[in-house]
Amino acid sequence: MHQVELNAAFREKKGKEANKKLKANGTVPAILYGGEKDNISLTINAKELAKVITDGGNAIISMTLTDNMQETVVLKNWQLHPYNGTILHADFYRISLEDSIVAKVPVEIVGVASGQKTGGVLDISLREITIRALPLQVPDKFEINITHLEVGDIIHVKDIQIGEGIEVLSDTEQVVVTLTVPVVEIVASEPAEPEIVKKKKSGK
Repeated sequence: MHQVELNAAFREKKGKEANKKLKANGTVPAILYGGEKDNISLTINAKELAKVITDGGNAIISMTLTDNMQETVVLKNWQLHPYNGTILHADFYRISLEDSIVAKVPVEIVGVASGQKTGGVLDISLREITIRALPLQVPDKFEINITHLEVGDIIHVKDIQIGEGIEVLSDTEQVVVTLTVPVVEIVASEPAEPEIVKKKKSGK
């Protein structure tokens, strides 16, 4: 996990009207919880939060509150507007660097499979792998090089280089990537209708 800094402010007013004002000011409502402490309602700068999400979301965040209180947190969840994609709300969870956490690490496919050049179709079945590790040992992503794959080859979770100190919680037999044979749809042609030839009547 990479480390980033993020500023936050205490949020006193709640409800739809308060959230509209936050949006107008370029901020997002959020909640901080966990660590056997009280939950805290916060506001976060929308652009700063968007950068954390764009960079992958898996980060150890050093959060500074308005009273200079420091919290070590991770971004646990966020909600996006269904139409315009703006951030509606975010959940932050307190962590300790000495205690293991559960995290979902994204899978990144690297390269072009050899079998794709001969018509193979790449099927990505798994986008994230769930692990347990100390925060500083959680990787930002798992890179999977597929350049050697031929048609029919499969990569399972167990085939990925995970690293020491990391416990895989996902099913290790789960398929991550498959290079399959392209499916060719055969459309049966309809039989041609017989041509009807009318005989001319002979004149009298």
